[in-house]
Amino acid sequence: MFSCKSNPTHLCCTHRQNSSWKAKQYGGAKIKHVATAGQILYLATDRGRLIRWNLVNGDEHEIVIDKGRNDIIFKVHVDPSGAHIIVGGNQGENWYVQASRNLRPKLLALAKGARIESVCWDRENGDDVSTGVIMVGTSTGCIFKASILDGKEKYWKEIFSLRDAGQPICGLQCEIFPPSAKSVSESTRRYFVMAATPTRYYEFIGGPTFDALFAQYTTAPAFIELPGDLDYSELHFFRKGNGRATSFVWLTGPGLYSGSFSFGSQNVGDSIIFDYKLIPYSNKVPSPPIGILCSEFHWFVLFGDRLQIINQLTQELAWEYQFTSRQIYGDMKGMVQDAASGRVWVYADYMVNEVIISGEDQNIWRCYLQKGQYDTALQYCQNLEQREKVLTAQGDHYFNKRQWELAASIYAKTRRSFEEICLRFINLEEKDALKRYLSDKLDHMKSTDKAQLTMICTWLCEKYLDKLNTVKEQGSAEEYGLQLDEFRHFLQDNVANLDPVTTYQLILNHGRLDVMLYYAELNGDHERVISHYMQRREWTKALEALSKSNDASLYYLHSPSLMQHAPVGTTNAWINATRSDPHFLDPHRLIPALMRYDAKNNPPGHRANQGLRFLQHCVRNLKVSDPTVVNYLVSLLAQEEDESAMLSFLTEYGGEGGIVDLQHAMRACQTSGKQEACVNILSSLGQFEQAVDLAIELQDIELAKINADKVEGDDDLRKRLWLRIARYVIEEEKDVRRAMEFINQTDILRIEDVLPLFPDFTLIDDFKEAICASLEDYHRHIEELKRGMEEATKSSELIRKDINDLRGRFGFVESNQKCCFCRTPVLASGLFLFPCQHAFHISCQEEWMLREMLGESDRKRVMELKMAIAAGQKQVRWEAIEQRRGMRRDQGDRVRKRKRKG
Repeated sequence: MFSCKSNPTHLCCTHRQNSSWKAKQYGGAKIKHVATAGQILYLATDRGRLIRWNLVNGDEHEIVIDKGRNDIIFKVHVDPSGAHIIVGGNQGENWYVQASRNLRPKLLALAKGARIESVCWDRENGDDVSTGVIMVGTSTGCIFKASILDGKEKYWKEIFSLRDAGQPICGLQCEIFPPSAKSVSESTRRYFVMAATPTRYYEFIGGPTFDALFAQYTTAPAFIELPGDLDYSELHFFRKGNGRATSFVWLTGPGLYSGSFSFGSQNVGDSIIFDYKLIPYSNKVPSPPIGILCSEFHWFVLFGDRLQIINQLTQELAWEYQFTSRQIYGDMKGMVQDAASGRVWVYADYMVNEVIISGEDQNIWRCYLQKGQYDTALQYCQNLEQREKVLTAQGDHYFNKRQWELAASIYAKTRRSFEEICLRFINLEEKDALKRYLSDKLDHMKSTDKAQLTMICTWLCEKYLDKLNTVKEQGSAEEYGLQLDEFRHFLQDNVANLDPVTTYQLILNHGRLDVMLYYAELNGDHERVISHYMQRREWTKALEALSKSNDASLYYLHSPSLMQHAPVGTTNAWINATRSDPHFLDPHRLIPALMRYDAKNNPPGHRANQGLRFLQHCVRNLKVSDPTVVNYLVSLLAQEEDESAMLSFLTEYGGEGGIVDLQHAMRACQTSGKQEACVNILSSLGQFEQAVDLAIELQDIELAKINADKVEGDDDLRKRLWLRIARYVIEEEKDVRRAMEFINQTDILRIEDVLPLFPDFTLIDDFKEAICASLEDYHRHIEELKRGMEEATKSSELIRKDINDLRGRFGFVESNQKCCFCRTPVLASGLFLFPCQHAFHISCQEEWMLREMLGESDRKRVMELKMAIAAGQKQVRWEAIEQRRGMRRDQGDRVRKRKRKG
């Protein structure tokens, strides 16, 4: 391995010898040609052999092309994947080797007679078995279309000829046009084919197949000719990764010819090549080049005694290495590159060397900078220092061209002195450029630089205000609108970096109240905005600003005035604010505002009491139960002309456990004369007699009946109330028939209860039917009692009969019979014997029934009863024992008395 120093372009190359190649291993054979793909080198020798060298593991395999003949191999062609090898012979014989199979060469019968100079592989459809559709250039100036499948030739067909046997097709490359936006089908596919001879190159455009493409060129196509003395040439496309080709290089006698591709809508006869140029060879090299290669930024040119690498951008020599051991390695033969890995190899008669390249793009930025391509130079900068140099040069370039705003934008990205750049534009009185510089500089500053951010933002704010005033006086309305939108976007993006006091002062000094209000909203200073509109009596805008705030204290502060002048809007604002957050506002603190409400200030078409509307929203939707709020709502309801709202509210919230203070409600209703509501309240308070009396006083018999039926658990009171209503109807309204209807309307009154209320001389005809109906009811009741007694007598007789039958009933239990539950002898304890002869222990039966037949609560109840029964039985046994002891004592006393008498 050996290397050479890099020149100012900083391209680093290393030239490494392949120590594994030894000519003596192959009988002193010389290398004729080398090809590489997929990390494998294929070396053709002058002894008719093809050496396959695996660069990964170092394995070598010898493929014998022809045992009987030497020097028959001309060139070796390998597809980019390394799966297919075509060996071109010197005498018109060609062979195919399939790398994925047995590596045995097969003679290509269809290709016989033509020496293969170049192969254009199918990069899209080729695989391990098939080559796809390939094109082959021959020494006779013909282009063939061919395909090989599983080692067999499918076809080998001539599709174009230069008709000039002295012009071999030394280079053949192909690329597919990008698909158009309208169609991407196979039928619209177009190809670009480039063919090169030692002195000419040809361009072919067409499709969708190679046959259709070349069929369009019936006559000799246009070409570019560079006369020279070479009888060989090379053509290479550069592709980055698997992308589309972007440039080419062609080896000619006068020099390297290169250009770039621009794929568009070109057709037959057009060219896609632009930016073409011819780079002559160095005068220091006496011999013509042997081979060329290209990378993204350099050309590799191999001469007989040296290897040169030329920078494509500057056409300067980037690196050179001279071969000094030609007596050992022989003459240089060529240079190849692995398309997949990018590894470059040079080879001579007895050696193969690798050229290792690093840092190819290390100093490319400088080349683009020298050419004035600043944006491209920035793409290849590798550190901040390089980027700073490019940006500074670009800014100076625009500044010198008097493109002030572009220069300002670029300067903002550099680290040039802030004061220097600002003074430049101030001295030139370029206010727009200065504003652009400050704006872009702001975008590139760190968020931690608080002081600098505030300073620049304040300065920019002043510039925007000055520009607005200027445009308003001199410019159009459209331009003014654009400037105002730009300023508002600036304030929106930088509100956190502006000092409020200074900013307000700047804006007011320029007389921009609209901007002041916009900035205040951005800054969250809603108090300033609301106060401004309140002072101008713009109530609607004040309400809009209030709605945007999230500060409840502002609602409490401004609601009294707003409720006085814009009650509907204020109420809407309150309701909307509490819908999203029920606890945002405290209704108790809004009562002072409600007290300033006057329905006369309602706008036309709004008659509803807005205070009542809001408080009902609080109680119904927000579930507010604050006594103060509820009492104020009751007071407002009492003031309404329509009593139905009060009655509905009392029905919903005035019952037991309700939120209404009934005593307060009673006073409010009495004051406003809402008597029906008073009846409802008295009923809710349990004062049913007063409620019925008041209803009767109002001559509302239906209301009286409703309140009489509200009594629960006290039938006597309920009866008295109904009789009181009946007495009123009989005595005051003299309506006997209506009084008799009460008997049908309630189940607590009978005809005998109502009869004493009638005058002595009342005709019986009015209530004859009621008396008859009552007597019939008594008769039915007596008959039901008689039937019940008869059924009870029959049931008792049946029970006595069953008891007598059971006394004589018996069953048999065998001594070895077992309990059906526990499977132990059933006679061991008390038992149950069923008619089916199944026997169970009493304890087992009880346990089963408790577990299977009863719920948890019933089981607990049964256990409690058993414990109570057991305790009772224990007490009975104890009392019996005590009784027997007493009887024995009494008997002993009598015996002792008889003995004393005797």
